[in-house]
Amino acid sequence: MKDKSVYLHMAVFDGLKSADMALAQLPRRDPSVVSAVVMEKDDAENVQFKDVGLTPGKGAVGGVVIGGVIGLLTGGAGLALGALGGLAGHRVARKRQAQELAPDYLSKVAGSLGPDSSAIIAVSEKETEPEIKAALKEMGAEIFEAIIPPETSGQLDENAEAAYATMLEALAQKTGGQAKMDVPYRRIHVVLNPVSGKDQPILNVLNRVFYRYGIDWEISITKKYGDATRFARQAAEAGFDLVAGYGGDGTQHEIANGVMGTGVPMGVLPGGTGNGFGNELGVPKVLEPAVELLCTSHNQRKIDIAQVEEGYFVQRLFTGIEPDEQTSREEKDKYGTFAYLVRDVRRMKEIQDIPYKLRIDGEEIEVMGYKCYVVNSATAGTGMSISREFAVDDGYLDVFMLSRDRKSSQAALERFFNLKTEKAGMYYWRGQEIEIDAGVDQPVWTDGEYTGRTPVSIKVQPRGLTVAVP
Repeated sequence: MKDKSVYLHMAVFDGLKSADMALAQLPRRDPSVVSAVVMEKDDAENVQFKDVGLTPGKGAVGGVVIGGVIGLLTGGAGLALGALGGLAGHRVARKRQAQELAPDYLSKVAGSLGPDSSAIIAVSEKETEPEIKAALKEMGAEIFEAIIPPETSGQLDENAEAAYATMLEALAQKTGGQAKMDVPYRRIHVVLNPVSGKDQPILNVLNRVFYRYGIDWEISITKKYGDATRFARQAAEAGFDLVAGYGGDGTQHEIANGVMGTGVPMGVLPGGTGNGFGNELGVPKVLEPAVELLCTSHNQRKIDIAQVEEGYFVQRLFTGIEPDEQTSREEKDKYGTFAYLVRDVRRMKEIQDIPYKLRIDGEEIEVMGYKCYVVNSATAGTGMSISREFAVDDGYLDVFMLSRDRKSSQAALERFFNLKTEKAGMYYWRGQEIEIDAGVDQPVWTDGEYTGRTPVSIKVQPRGLTVAVP
């Protein structure tokens, strides 16, 4: 098909679901369409892609084949199958080139789309048929087309780039977005924790992916607690566009503390035993797709962060475990995320309830228990959530107490299963300002790091931390 032009089409709509609804109402399927994608960007600028590749003779149901028609892309960036995969892959004979370019192109279009808008993006072998075009316009679409001529349809050279740039500018003008013709972060600093849970060739992966996208990158390697915070702040102040932490939740805790107040977003690279924070935000669980994310996604999520004294935590604070009782590196290596459960079961015969005094948004509460939690992020390293009612960006912190009273464990279990019962509300509170004191001073842990003893005061900063997300 190198003797034919390739047409790139965009039908841009105001409204998040407008493109999806329009696709369902088209009068008939255009057999010349090679592939298509529906893209949506909400008010918070989160972007979602739905591959709706349209190909005759491939078992289409209602004109839509879910799953794509190109079959060139795999892995975390595999959502990029479809329209721009058609541009960057369908006409490119070399599979490797298609794998590398298509996700980047989809990300650029996502950056150009304005908030609360959507688009149908398609690649075809001819211009949009008048019947289809008229139907789309009647449904509120603004339509843009670019032509990639025959002499360049087999490769991505300057002419193809020019056609692509035209489409991005048109999309940005229609939706109020800003056309992004480059990677989201040109300079990235990675803080690496070498004792984190996974044994993998970290530097090889970083170099391979960053080189592919032309990223200017540097690393710092931690030796002790506090190094990651210091390195992250130094990188932010040195002008890096993003600071990423490779490690577990403790490493991400330190990165967050380092970038707070600098205006520089943080990235999450999975390297720990559990990686609960990354799971909460939908970051790929495998290193290479997570690095690829930093090179392709313009999406950012502003999440709540909790201030404790002079520092912050992003996941949770808890009391009641002395430093010499904490889970060891050897246990984590042996049991993985279940090491924490093994520790708690081992301690159950020894622990006793003590009196706690809580103050939540001015309300004073006296309760017996052995462990108090203040939760911002509910997802654990296993991928399971303490409660689906807890949200990382709702402006509140969730507080609950564990007690030897059976009602406490039953309440926690019912919250885990999202049961809206009276019992699920026992030993549980919500607030923005929390104070914790105990009859006997208790150790305080934030994001798995020992940070002091009770009494302790916590205050949420709604949407105070910016994180790179899919």
